[in-house]
Amino acid sequence: MKKLNLFIGIFVAALLFSSCSSDNNDNPNTENIIGKWRLSQLIIDNIDQQVSECEKKMTIEVFENGTYTEKDFLYDDDFTECVLYDLVNGTWENLGNSTYKMSGLDTPSLKVTFEGNKFIAEYTEALGGMTFAIKTIFIADEDVVPDPIIGNWKLVQGFKNGEEDELSECDLMETFEFLEDGFLLEKEFEYNDTSTECVQIQSNTKIWKNIGNSIYILYEISDESEEELTITFENDKMTVELLMEEEGVTYMAKLVFNRVT
Repeated sequence: MKKLNLFIGIFVAALLFSSCSSDNNDNPNTENIIGKWRLSQLIIDNIDQQVSECEKKMTIEVFENGTYTEKDFLYDDDFTECVLYDLVNGTWENLGNSTYKMSGLDTPSLKVTFEGNKFIAEYTEALGGMTFAIKTIFIADEDVVPDPIIGNWKLVQGFKNGEEDELSECDLMETFEFLEDGFLLEKEFEYNDTSTECVQIQSNTKIWKNIGNSIYILYEISDESEEELTITFENDKMTVELLMEEEGVTYMAKLVFNRVT
């Protein structure tokens, strides 16, 4: 079911990107749609699909000559990389009254509106015998702000149920690198057999997603399990809050990281 929902979301998003390219106002001499746009949000039947960071790399560039180029991204089947899986070149036409036509789309037209540096494309699409109401929101590419989590982070402080927890030398060597395409590279350390030296024991790769309101989701690629984190930022400090379990006891953990330059 998860893969089906993901497929539908991406497929619809791709269609909408194409449709968005035709978006402009009714004056043919002032086409607001001209430019390069980046996917921000996908809503199907009033449900936010929470697109991944990889999917957010999807862009559409609309040209004055009535053509557009669309690039769609998706995690590969093994979740080892975010890849360009489709490149579309098409044409668009302004039909007036905020209505547009896109080449290659099954729907005859779609509605496009603008709000500041965003444009919103709305239409219905029949898939698998069902009709979906779709809304896709795009942001002008030059106005896209990188997620503050992107970069390298090092653990500096930890708390259990509000009380500071003493971190070992190995704990303080752990690093976390969040990549723009949604991957997290995590390096863990522990003392060797003689407990005199910290050695790297594991290097994990996970997928992260920002779902809004300071809530992030981490996905384990191996078993598709997930955990929810509350993450806040202040200058070059990141504070992560989550529920953890130790010896059968659940507690609220708070971890503080400094950005590594």
